[in-house]
Amino acid sequence: MTSELALPEPKPGLFRPRQSHICAFFHNQDEEYDVLLPFIKQGLVRGEKAYHIVDPKLRKEHLRRLEATGIDVKVATARRQLEVKVWEEAYLRNERFDQREMVTFIESVLKESRSQGFRSTRLVAHMEWILEDRPSVEDYLEYETRLNYLLPKYRDPVICVYNCAKYDAGIVMDILRTHPVVMIGGVMQRNPFFITPDLLLEELRERKAGLKPLDTGIAAENRRLRRTILELMALSSMSAMMVGGKPDAIAEEMIAILMSGLELEAAHIRLKRGDGSWVETSRAENWPGFTEALGSAETQELRSGDVAQERRAELVIGSETLVALQIPVGIENEAGYVAVASRRPDFPSEMEKLVVSIAANQGLICLQNARLIHERDRIESKLEVFKEEIDRSSMSDEIKGSSPPVKALLSKIAKVAPSDSTVLITGETGTGKELVARAIHKRSKRAKQPFVSVNCAALPAGLISSELFGHEKGAFTGAQQRRHGRFELADEGTIFLDEVGELTPEVQVILLRVLQERVFERVGGNEPVSVDVRVLAATNQDLHAAIAAGTFRADLFYRLNVFPIGVPPLRDRKQDIPILVRHFVDRYSAKIGRKAPHIESGTMEMLQAYHWPGNIRELENVIERSLILCDGDTFSVDVAWLVPDLPRKQSGPLLGKIIEFERDVIERALQESRGTVSGRSGAASRLGIPSTTLESRIKALKIDKHRFKSQSSFGAK
Repeated sequence: MTSELALPEPKPGLFRPRQSHICAFFHNQDEEYDVLLPFIKQGLVRGEKAYHIVDPKLRKEHLRRLEATGIDVKVATARRQLEVKVWEEAYLRNERFDQREMVTFIESVLKESRSQGFRSTRLVAHMEWILEDRPSVEDYLEYETRLNYLLPKYRDPVICVYNCAKYDAGIVMDILRTHPVVMIGGVMQRNPFFITPDLLLEELRERKAGLKPLDTGIAAENRRLRRTILELMALSSMSAMMVGGKPDAIAEEMIAILMSGLELEAAHIRLKRGDGSWVETSRAENWPGFTEALGSAETQELRSGDVAQERRAELVIGSETLVALQIPVGIENEAGYVAVASRRPDFPSEMEKLVVSIAANQGLICLQNARLIHERDRIESKLEVFKEEIDRSSMSDEIKGSSPPVKALLSKIAKVAPSDSTVLITGETGTGKELVARAIHKRSKRAKQPFVSVNCAALPAGLISSELFGHEKGAFTGAQQRRHGRFELADEGTIFLDEVGELTPEVQVILLRVLQERVFERVGGNEPVSVDVRVLAATNQDLHAAIAAGTFRADLFYRLNVFPIGVPPLRDRKQDIPILVRHFVDRYSAKIGRKAPHIESGTMEMLQAYHWPGNIRELENVIERSLILCDGDTFSVDVAWLVPDLPRKQSGPLLGKIIEFERDVIERALQESRGTVSGRSGAASRLGIPSTTLESRIKALKIDKHRFKSQSSFGAK
């Protein structure tokens, strides 16, 4: 029986390996389970067995995640299709690790599953137990290596799971050498670091015996250099996983490979990034004068980066001499160089020159790959922003209205939109400040670029900086990978900072610098990030009062207030209410799949008489709610929604007018219905509200409904 590893909707680069021994690297638990849970569930559906070895502290969480994906853990466990063991039941039985016993144990698991009638076994093991130093590194590596003799007999997928953040580069490299297949972020690939079991076991025996590898003679030298070349070539395809795609870390990893493979005293790398800046790093632990010697006038050609061919020079450092070799990078040597140095007088050999040349070119490939990965992540983040904006803008339209305040507002928008000036939009809650910002963006030269909206009031104070400016991996607890901030995502477009008055003093300082220089650093980083972005801000606060109170910076206010736009409240543009009502009735009727109902003049008059403290947002909500509850072909609004429960002592001419208007509407309906409240011809039906609601309002307003019956009788006489 065989089992091919297959994930639903595989990502590009996924293949079905002939070898089934896989090391899987993830940055965090969520990423791990996003990839592995579909794989586990798929196996159970296909009648295969799932065998898991997990951290005892995470066993309950593991079972919870299995349940959450739709796996009936109790049923699967009862029929022995699912077994979840902890480390002490597998790797660390009797509180020790015996690699030969463990190989036997894995084979017994695979055999037993077949004897139970399962097609095959999907074995997943969390490997953090090796960090407890119970086995030696050599014992652990020998165990993993011996599995490569066993597993091809069964072809059952065995996935060893590692959290990237918990292992240093040396252990990661050893792990890679023992697995023929590697999975990074859910994408599998053949492992270029893999060493066949015979060769690796020989190396491990030499390690245990404390012997140096028998690297003598031309054949041994060639093997050593060949391994260095393979590691350099592998680095270019796996740099994203090994070092997180950071250029400096890539250069340092390359230097480490060269120093070890060529037995160098010192090395220096200077390579050009995709954006034209340089990555430059050195290692000369026992030669503190190496960097200074490279910068001396005698060896300036080694640092110039514009020589036509490789150069060899002698660097005098104290009483000793190093032989240095520089290899230029690029078609026309424009991309930098790699400089290495050794005490050997015959350095470099032709083979060593070849290795350094490969390193120079692979270094450039690494940086290009890292740049592409960075751009891919940035584009994916931008796509997510575009999706958000499409969803949000689909519910937004042009500014509606023809009143003088709206005409003045549209005139200001038309004048400022073509420029790149910063705009401060002020107005009460619900007046449509974001709609104004979108209108400015839509009419600007940046209209085809992202519009990124951020509600500063909705973000916790501790996360505002990360949300706006991004963060580096490890910047704080939970920062498992680099994240692009909203300013980066809005590059070449527009960022809208809603409720800007809610920004903390610390973020205000950073925002001031961005407005001045268009430069910032991600949280936890020291690399300046430049952006070309237009800033639109909005607030419903009195920023002058905030400045007086010391909660908002005056210099930031003046930077934001280049072109102020005030959005009028709905009570100042009541002649636009009929236009807005018809617009919202049409929109939400289409949304709920019904024909737009008729709007009576009485209803429109009632809506125009209300003072709308929540402005357009309140009007929109009332209309949507009314349409949901509307049963007939006539649109009506429950008048109770328009008279909020106010304290009894609160009074005033506006409240009095509203109550008087409501009384008139109800009394007119009662007169027309001859005092009848319910029924098809009753006042409630005429007003389009439940009879119980009307009875409540009649009682609250102390209206005598019976007098309308007597009035109708008198009129009949």
